[in-house]
Amino acid sequence: MTTDTFTRPQTPPDFWTKPPSRTRRVVHALRQGKYGRRTAKFTYRAALAPFAGTGVVTKMAWRWIRADDYAGTEDYVFREKVRTRRRRTAWATGIVSLAGTAAATAVWSPAAPYLALGAVATVTTAVEVRKRIVERPVPFKLPGRKGGTPQENQVVRAAIDAKLGRSEGMKLATPVLTEDGGWSTILQLPPGQRARAALGKEADFASALGVGETQVVFELIPEHAGRLAIYVSKADPFLKLYPSPLVGQAEPLDFWAGIPAGVNGRGRGEMLRLVDACLLVAGEPRAGKSAAVNGIIGAAALAVTPKIHLFDGKGAGDHRPWRCIAHTAEKRNAKGLLEHLRLMQAQMERIFDMLDRAGGASKLNPELCRQFGVDVELTIVDEMRYYVTSPQGAEIVAIAADIASRGPAAGVLLVLATQRMTKDALPPELKGVCSLRWAMRCPDVIASNAVLGPGAAGAGYDASEIPRSHRGVGILDADGADPIRLRSYFLDDDGLAAVAATAYALREAAGMLPPAEQATAVDPIEEILAAMGEGDRMHTADLLEALGPGWSSGRVAEVLKPYGVTPGQVVIGGVNRNGYRRQDLESALGTCLNRVYLGSTASGGSTSPLPPLACAVGAVDPPGRIPSHIPTAGPARQNGKETPCCSPSSCSLCS
Repeated sequence: MTTDTFTRPQTPPDFWTKPPSRTRRVVHALRQGKYGRRTAKFTYRAALAPFAGTGVVTKMAWRWIRADDYAGTEDYVFREKVRTRRRRTAWATGIVSLAGTAAATAVWSPAAPYLALGAVATVTTAVEVRKRIVERPVPFKLPGRKGGTPQENQVVRAAIDAKLGRSEGMKLATPVLTEDGGWSTILQLPPGQRARAALGKEADFASALGVGETQVVFELIPEHAGRLAIYVSKADPFLKLYPSPLVGQAEPLDFWAGIPAGVNGRGRGEMLRLVDACLLVAGEPRAGKSAAVNGIIGAAALAVTPKIHLFDGKGAGDHRPWRCIAHTAEKRNAKGLLEHLRLMQAQMERIFDMLDRAGGASKLNPELCRQFGVDVELTIVDEMRYYVTSPQGAEIVAIAADIASRGPAAGVLLVLATQRMTKDALPPELKGVCSLRWAMRCPDVIASNAVLGPGAAGAGYDASEIPRSHRGVGILDADGADPIRLRSYFLDDDGLAAVAATAYALREAAGMLPPAEQATAVDPIEEILAAMGEGDRMHTADLLEALGPGWSSGRVAEVLKPYGVTPGQVVIGGVNRNGYRRQDLESALGTCLNRVYLGSTASGGSTSPLPPLACAVGAVDPPGRIPSHIPTAGPARQNGKETPCCSPSSCSLCS
């Protein structure tokens, strides 16, 4: 005798799952009144279509009767004959239609007029709908149509064919949404599979979907490791030229908020925050590396406050437009770069001492820059290989690595560019401390990994796969974010000249030109004396009004501080306010002395000037740099005594 065993049926796991995300979105949209507004708008436009179509048909008929299609003929007799014939045709058509409707009403049914009116409304509605479709700003495409938005099952099938994951459990977490430049969706991978493993398979997915591999963009979703955001553009986004937003910029940029780097595969602009780390730009020749570097220099120039130092190892003059605003501009000078890096190292130590004494924040920020009276020091080294392989290369690499690792916290930044990705051009100790990396097209996978880091190609970031036709396209590995492929903004020679001219005007108004440019332009202290006119004293508010745009009380105080002139209480007409006296300014102008200090750093006993020096023309040099017309050797500097700031032959104020 057999006993039947009762087996409890298992409840399918899908029974307990939450409603699909589409349902939740529909409910959320209904709560917000989204579909209600759309329904009301659709109803209104649908009810208006027959009347609007009647107007369109009437205009078309009237133009036909007037023979507007023969408006260009010179035979007016022939045109009048056409008009007469068409008028008769229109009258005959109208009479026959009315007679037919009346006969149908009398013989067949009283509803005949309504049927005729419905036929007319149908025709006019069709005419209006066609007109609206033609005039749509975005072409009308049905789902699943070739070249348009695909159906959901097509996307899932393409993901399975591209082997993004197992077929069981592969589905879409959101519907396929049509965007201006393409379509997007979110792919839900099977349980236990990571979306990061699908990176690098864009070409396989594009092949399965029937589009170009550069049209597909995969993005990770931080909130869910098993979901992959997919975007497919209608055309190759990297074949377009994107004009630089720096052209036409009339206001200073905020360098601390980030600089415009380029446009990603979705057509969206990408910002690069350069104050957090040092940047390495590398790629083969003619890959667009110089254009990317020029965009960085242009953004820093328009930011007004950063001090720019250019060292061109190629000597081709790619950065010629920026020399008038750069505090340093040298070509193929390894000794000059070494001396500059030593000064930047001393500047870094000096700011760290300031931060230590001030307490609070351990990194420089805009408020501390204003408090300490310092600015960001941006050094751009184009073609690093020339300097690394020079006799001073070992010391240059050691100091540059120190600055790259600690300098960003003190506002001392490096941008290193090179065409060779080998160890002789990119020593590991220097490359390892550059957190920001921008790889243009590289000759092979080894070179790409040399820039982006070991294993980058295996993770889906291979700069050697960038087509040669995509100049300016690279992979940007920004600190704290996944690498992205983008095309740098286009800046031609005319654009470079325009941005440089705008930057020069902005820096001139703000008093941030290099000392050489300020010396050849206008002496600030003489400008202040001229603004005072014949008066022997003037309040600060009146002085600023006389000086005009670009001047502030802080800038006046900064210009006069090296001369020992500070604002004080000035009585004019019985009103006691903050101001300046002409006698103090004239005394300062006649006295051309400057104190030079000799200090030593903690390592090696090299010279490290403590406070910034001021030249006689009122321009404050970069911290740690001695003006070019001050003697760099001699008894006065070696003993740390007072010495004339310049020689009569090199300074117009002392001659």
